[in-house]
Amino acid sequence: MMVASSPFLSVRRDRSWTRATRVPGLKTGVLSLSSPEMVGSLQHHADRDTMMTPIIRTSRAAALAAALLVFSGCATKGDLRSMTVEVRALAVRQDSMLAVLTQQNAVTQDTLRRQADQLFEVRGDVSRQLQRILDELAFLRELTGQNQRVIASVRDQLEGLRRGVGTVPTGTTDSVADMGQPGVGDVLEGAAEATYGAAVEQYQRGSHATAQRAFEDFIQQYANHSLAPEARFLMADILAQQGRVVEALLGFNMIPELHPTSTKMPDALYRIGLLHLELGNTAEARRFLDRVVNTYPDSNAAGSARERLREIR
Repeated sequence: MMVASSPFLSVRRDRSWTRATRVPGLKTGVLSLSSPEMVGSLQHHADRDTMMTPIIRTSRAAALAAALLVFSGCATKGDLRSMTVEVRALAVRQDSMLAVLTQQNAVTQDTLRRQADQLFEVRGDVSRQLQRILDELAFLRELTGQNQRVIASVRDQLEGLRRGVGTVPTGTTDSVADMGQPGVGDVLEGAAEATYGAAVEQYQRGSHATAQRAFEDFIQQYANHSLAPEARFLMADILAQQGRVVEALLGFNMIPELHPTSTKMPDALYRIGLLHLELGNTAEARRFLDRVVNTYPDSNAAGSARERLREIR
């Protein structure tokens, strides 16, 4: 049986109720859910819904169901209450999911910022390390050039001495040095000072690794040179700055052992006392500081040692 046309209508078919509602683009009239127009329209809406997010699709489905119940004329108050509760529950779930997504997005953004900061720091470290390597290579090239010039100069001096010895008459007592020519010792002295000066330059620039190798080379070649105590002191100071306390302590101890008459003695003894304090050896620290005060009372290190002794007593 059919019912008169209406924007919203119900149809009785085979003792079951079929509900229909106005669909945009369709004429008003008596329609069946199985009609081609209704099926096509519903399929169009279903295809569009599949492109939505799960949250929006669920909300629209609930809203559509509520609208069908309201406008079908067959909805009861219980149905409306049930649908209202369901829609509210869906809204709560949406809010909860939105809060979770917002939190996850914030965590992701924070992670990306941290990774960007870490990448920036790594790039900075690599850049600084590369610059240090370039500085060390430049220093090594300079040092190599100095050594080559020294070797060439020594070779020329030796060759000149050989020629001079071959032409000096028998019985002549004038030496080559008396003739005003620089001796081999003078050349070697200049080479030692140049090597030490290059190492000090690297130390003052903060290139401690390069300076340490240069000081080690200097001591290996000129262990008995007057600048050897200075080189050992600066080597130990580099170790102390790097936090290598025990190695620095051994380095400073080399000065009183190998160069007891050096002008670096009071400074070395004072630094030994400070390192013992850092290691917690108060008795040893006091012994070395007392030694500075008693043995070198007029030195600058003695004044600093007195202040330290007042602090630990």
